[in-house]
Amino acid sequence: MSIHRASPSGHLAIQDRDDRHIDALTGLPDRWQFETWLSNQLERNRRTGDRCALFLFSVSNLTKINAGYGSAVGDEVLQAVADSLATSVGNRGQIARYLGSEFAVMWPGVFGNDDVRRVADELSTALPEQVSFESFVVPLEVTVAGLLCESESNERVLLVDLEATLVEARAESVDLVIRQESYGRSRLPEVLAVRLQQAFDNEEFQMFFQPIVSLPTGALVGFESFLRWLSPDAGIAGAELIGPGLFLEALRSSPIVVPLHAWILRETIAHVAEWDRKLGQPNLFCAMNLDPSFVLDSRFARSVTSAIVDLGVRPNQILIDVNGGTAGVQLHLMWPALQQVKAEGVGIALEGFGVGFGSPDLLRRCRFDVIRLPRVLVGGLGLAEEDKIIVGSLISLAHQLECAVIAEGVETEYQAEILAELGCDLIQGFLFGRPAPAEEIASDLRGVLERAKLAKAISERVSGQ
Repeated sequence: MSIHRASPSGHLAIQDRDDRHIDALTGLPDRWQFETWLSNQLERNRRTGDRCALFLFSVSNLTKINAGYGSAVGDEVLQAVADSLATSVGNRGQIARYLGSEFAVMWPGVFGNDDVRRVADELSTALPEQVSFESFVVPLEVTVAGLLCESESNERVLLVDLEATLVEARAESVDLVIRQESYGRSRLPEVLAVRLQQAFDNEEFQMFFQPIVSLPTGALVGFESFLRWLSPDAGIAGAELIGPGLFLEALRSSPIVVPLHAWILRETIAHVAEWDRKLGQPNLFCAMNLDPSFVLDSRFARSVTSAIVDLGVRPNQILIDVNGGTAGVQLHLMWPALQQVKAEGVGIALEGFGVGFGSPDLLRRCRFDVIRLPRVLVGGLGLAEEDKIIVGSLISLAHQLECAVIAEGVETEYQAEILAELGCDLIQGFLFGRPAPAEEIASDLRGVLERAKLAKAISERVSGQ
């Protein structure tokens, strides 16, 4: 099947559509609108006991299309997929542009996984296999993630599970993965205080690390740490690693939240200090996200100082990430404690800059050392010119305020090229390494260094254009 689009066409009428939240490229509602629909649908499902299905359709070869044919062709591909999906969904469900190359569909009135698969097959079959644009015939590759939502589902857990399902499909290079949300809950252990305490006592928590690379020089400059839970009772087949998105809310109300984050602090510093000595790079830094409860604890500053002395690092080798969305209105309460360690030389970074609570307004009230650009912004680079303009403006603003910039979620050389063009300082993402256990990082330090050099080659390629 081939489809040709000369210009965007009007999309079908969608119930409860808010015209303030429309994607400029496709004419579809945006992610905000989709999340509003999902919240309302789940509220209805709780009253009726009904189920619904969620889908993410991702144009998996869009980056290659943009690189090989140009972003104008990539935009035509996205518009073609948007039109096909909107026509197929009709008034039976809701459709939105979710993120970059991804489109979300909510389908009410399903009864089981067989229904989810049937709908996924129906919508997938209606998609074009290729898109014609002027003299180009562009093949289309689409990856689909599907999820069955129970009536008692939590929308945040659902979206985390749906995105994880799409990542799983991409990693396995398959066209379609369907996950039952009850499976998602089955791998979510009892997140009561007693279970979390037991996990802490049994040393079930682990730290994973991801490299941070200098874009201009290709030097390995640091690592960010990530908390993972290896729960022996989480998976249907035994122990399974669980990301914090599935237990963080319960953790924040648990008595172990402060001691656990004190452990995260020392564990992160200890590993990076060891790698620093092995590599002979005295400026290698470690970045970590610490919960507001720990920062607000009276022992916070003393814990940081003790870790610096005991583990033999300099204060400027520590970067504490503050998530604007997590901290929210507590940030003004946290800032005195953060300022105290900042005065000793510890760096403070603002995570999620440009989205949600991570707004530029925070920069007027708090003097951050580093600004982190989130994956949601970086992932749009190369997909639409607007994304490049927004990211470029944020980098320029950060530099004018004398803040370094770390771009997260860099997965392709094309994204790195755009970031180099925009003057970004540091990058991290799958292009240079996935988050991995400390043992794996330690055994491949030289490999990490070699992969980091790609950044310099990319910068030199851009500067030579």
